[in-house]
Amino acid sequence: MPTAIEYRRHYTAFTAKVEKACTDPKARRILRQGRGRPVDDCHGMHRFLSVLTHGYGQRRVHYTVASLIAHVDPLDAVRAAHATSTEQPTTPAATNPDPAPDPYSSATWRKRPNLGATLAHAVRTADFNETRTDELLAVLVRLSENQLHRRLPSLTGRLIDADLTPDWPVLLDDLAQRDHDRARFATRWQDAFYRTLYLTSKEPP
Repeated sequence: MPTAIEYRRHYTAFTAKVEKACTDPKARRILRQGRGRPVDDCHGMHRFLSVLTHGYGQRRVHYTVASLIAHVDPLDAVRAAHATSTEQPTTPAATNPDPAPDPYSSATWRKRPNLGATLAHAVRTADFNETRTDELLAVLVRLSENQLHRRLPSLTGRLIDADLTPDWPVLLDDLAQRDHDRARFATRWQDAFYRTLYLTSKEPP
């Protein structure tokens, strides 16, 4: 059975391969058809995902996230990457730089934004209503697996339309772990929401 770090490496590689597949309009169209559907209803997606998911379980989680990724225009990602590379100044490398932290360690991984943090950013920067978003998050963390997978496409679609793309590997990891410890999963998303919303805000909760 893969370790937690091996799972995180896999989730990162998986989402990168799905994003690459989505540069083909036909593949992207097929992957979008799986939004909110069980794996057994996603016949066309098996061609792209059966091999990528082998040995890692949680097939529906993988299929759901792949279908959500397919909602993003791949050209938007290319433009964003190009803008970042041309706008950021180049800095000289340090003579004796500290070793970079392992991006897949728990300490580093948990610093990445989960869906709760992304929803808080939507409130702060994209005019999402704070009360309704708070209530929505409270509902999301209590939903059954099937209900959650059906609700995610419309929510992530709104975020993407507001230029707030979720961190796909982190979302995949969270959804995969949800059934093992739903209470901890709920706390993680809600903590991230409130801390992102209030810790850097002058307004009290």
